[in-house]
Amino acid sequence: MLLYLSIFTILISVVLLWYNWKSNKNAICLSLVFILTSFFGIGHYYIVSGSSRFWLAVFYNNFAPFMFLIGPFLYCYVRNTLNDSHSQFKKDWFHFIPAIIALIGTMPYLFQPFEKKLQIADQIIENLDAIKKIDVNLFYTMGESFALRTLVAFIYLLYCIYLLWKSYPSKIKENSVPKRQFLVTFRWLVILLTSLLFIFLSFIILAFKAANSMSSKSIDDGSVLYIIAGFAYCVMSFSLILFPEILYGIPRKNTTNTAKKKKELNKIDPEKDPFFDLNTAILKHLHEDKPFLKPEFSVSDIALNLKAPQNHISYCITYLMETKFSKLKTELRIQHALELLKKGVNSTLTIEAIGKQSGFKTRSNFYAAFKEATGFTPTEYIEQTNTEA
Repeated sequence: MLLYLSIFTILISVVLLWYNWKSNKNAICLSLVFILTSFFGIGHYYIVSGSSRFWLAVFYNNFAPFMFLIGPFLYCYVRNTLNDSHSQFKKDWFHFIPAIIALIGTMPYLFQPFEKKLQIADQIIENLDAIKKIDVNLFYTMGESFALRTLVAFIYLLYCIYLLWKSYPSKIKENSVPKRQFLVTFRWLVILLTSLLFIFLSFIILAFKAANSMSSKSIDDGSVLYIIAGFAYCVMSFSLILFPEILYGIPRKNTTNTAKKKKELNKIDPEKDPFFDLNTAILKHLHEDKPFLKPEFSVSDIALNLKAPQNHISYCITYLMETKFSKLKTELRIQHALELLKKGVNSTLTIEAIGKQSGFKTRSNFYAAFKEATGFTPTEYIEQTNTEA
């Protein structure tokens, strides 16, 4: 179960990176937290339950130094998300010190021949208690290594919880950040940090047991803790699916109480919205640069050009322009096509060519969108225009 759950989490991390890495660099930190935690889970599975000497040799201790980065990457993600910034450890190099020390201490083990690591894997499979006698680091034992990296991650987690508490919605000024966006992010962070709290607490207890007793006995005595950690791990992994705003970087439209929400929005002066300037910049970019003429045009293209987070762009389109991105894109393309037809380019270009120059991928898409917008097909529109002229 732990193995499949870890693999699933890695897949989720890939989706998270795919949709966010260009426009929201914080997603890189969150993905790394998930990936490193998954590697920890996979390694633990092959040590405790697995029977594959090859995979045990691959995962045993080779990734241990990088486990010290779970806490720093988590801190980076939470801090930057709450501050709405994208700084990536430019002034925080000291967060890497524990990982660097662990890497230096692990070097002799890392550069051992793989055949030697296979022999170590055989010893562990034959007798789990052999872990206590295997040298994995120049500075500390396996039990101490497990305890240290878990403790470091736990300390970072506690500070992240403190940062989240400081940013509780009631403490946020009304116009300092879009409230709907913040509440979604806040709820996600509560679930993420709560899940990690149970995971880290369980493993801290197990780590100190392992450091002071035989490994197999610690595992037998810690079955309840494993169940708690496994459940929390499952919640952390699957909860991301329930937050497409975080996973895909796009706000989810809430269709409940629509009339009430519109009434509340009408009370707010758009010019007082914290993203009013960004909204103006988006409109200027669309009308002057016409990025929608590219067939693959997406929200991330606007985010990259304006160097703004993708969720901010989506917020402006949804709440300030009060439309959907797909609808806005189609309207802009139809407007461009109409401008081309008014200039008489149909005398030198085919209808299909005009559609492609306007950003439509296919003739059928162009015809369908054009008729929905004007009530006529492009051919009928040209004929009517010629008749009126």
